[in-house]
Amino acid sequence: MLSPTQSKTFEHVLRERRSERAQMRQLFLISYPFCLAAAIAKRLAAQFDEGAARADQSVFAEARSAAYAAVGYAFHA
Repeated sequence: MLSPTQSKTFEHVLRERRSERAQMRQLFLISYPFCLAAAIAKRLAAQFDEGAARADQSVFAEARSAAYAAVGYAFHA
């Protein structure tokens, strides 16, 4: 059985996690347009480079994965 101090601690941890998820979502929404623009620019540059490798995923998937990676690094730094 949880004591009152433990339940407050548990509720505090839940609030912190909820807050962190909201911050991560906000950072993702801020960084996604920049990553999308970079992915589009990369695709356009690849059109003019004959030796460039073709992408395996869509521009949107590439931008989403780049944004999540950037947010992950920024969030844990």
